[in-house]
Amino acid sequence: QLRVQAKNAVVLGRLKITSADSPVLARIVQGALTLPKLIIFREGEAMDYVGSFDKASILETMLRETSRDTIQGLRSVKQTERFLHLDSWSSQHADDEKPPRVVGFFPSNESAAYAVYRTSARKLQGLISFGECFDPTIQRKFLGSPTRKPVIQLVKADKRERKLTYSGPLAPAALSRWIATHSVALVQDLSTESSIESHMAIGVPLFLLLMPDSYEEELGELIVHFRSVAARVREKLLFGYGFKDTEPWPQFAQQLGIDHSSTGAFWMIVGSDMTPTGRDWSTAWLRPPSLGFQIYAMEARGKETAADVTEEKIWKFVNKFLSEVERFSPPDLLAGQVEVEEEEAEAVHAAPQGAEGDAAARNYDKLLRERLSSLQMNFNSGIANVKKALDDVQDSPQQLRGRIPSITSTVSNMELRLKKDLLDLKRQLTNVAQNKEEL
Repeated sequence: QLRVQAKNAVVLGRLKITSADSPVLARIVQGALTLPKLIIFREGEAMDYVGSFDKASILETMLRETSRDTIQGLRSVKQTERFLHLDSWSSQHADDEKPPRVVGFFPSNESAAYAVYRTSARKLQGLISFGECFDPTIQRKFLGSPTRKPVIQLVKADKRERKLTYSGPLAPAALSRWIATHSVALVQDLSTESSIESHMAIGVPLFLLLMPDSYEEELGELIVHFRSVAARVREKLLFGYGFKDTEPWPQFAQQLGIDHSSTGAFWMIVGSDMTPTGRDWSTAWLRPPSLGFQIYAMEARGKETAADVTEEKIWKFVNKFLSEVERFSPPDLLAGQVEVEEEEAEAVHAAPQGAEGDAAARNYDKLLRERLSSLQMNFNSGIANVKKALDDVQDSPQQLRGRIPSITSTVSNMELRLKKDLLDLKRQLTNVAQNKEEL
């Protein structure tokens, strides 16, 4: 029936798993796999099947998948506003869920940058919707003028982060990680099971603050500290909080080994069936088979009150974990990186005036400081790791030769991170220069 209705556009296949070490399976699914499982492949990349395991649901789902594009073409202002939830209908239905969207503005679909964007869209098609726009008239409406370079934006219903523009390296894995980690709030109130599941599924570890109800009165000031730290490590770590005596956390607290009678807050970094370095962003995003907590770091804060929490304390806890993670071999994020031609570079935003200009200047200052902080952190972390490797063989220098491969790997990883940070900083400085009227 599917063959007839889909006009041979859908092929059904079956893979019998006889070994947990299947090399075919390892290229598709990261971590554990619950069988039986249906996976949809579109344009060569996997995505989750989310319907029921019956004939009617499979037929409905696959017919829908064959009728949609991986990236939605945006060919009118009205269509673009609807896609980004900026139209009057969305305003009139403010309580309806408005999932984040990714939109790419390009001069044409023939550039290397567009190919990178399309690759990321295929890999993240099960997580978030993508749109593309080549029309100069529409670009003028949303960017201020037609663009001569790629502009990739993440648009959300979050009032704090309505629109975010990507400024990192144009590589599929790097872009995919940025989109995934920025698609959620900087610090999220994890008060429902669905919010917990969605954060655990993103693909990077989660800093989880489980606190007593007594923290609620000072939560506003507390979150300021967490937001400051979260902004510095956003692509490596998500941040969320919950009240350990309020549903749904009592049942999850037991899974985390927290006794019901315990007092004070708990700081922990957890993951869901992944390594501490996070998922491999060169593969397609698939949701974990179930919600499970793997604890990487944990501290019981005892009788510490909300007023005792400082940004320095939070950063010390986070930096200790990230420094340990640096010793692993993180996924390569720069494979397939392309550069934007200089002749395409052009300011795409009109310069705001007055109070808006002051806000823009402050925002540039903040972003530049974040870039410098990231650069400094990665440099210090890399040097510390190399120094530790040398200290380990200080009393037995004859072992140094055998440690050279691991030290070389550490230096190579450090080099990649510093190159990315320097490229980000250079691009940010270029953006400031192009919009000098704002300052």
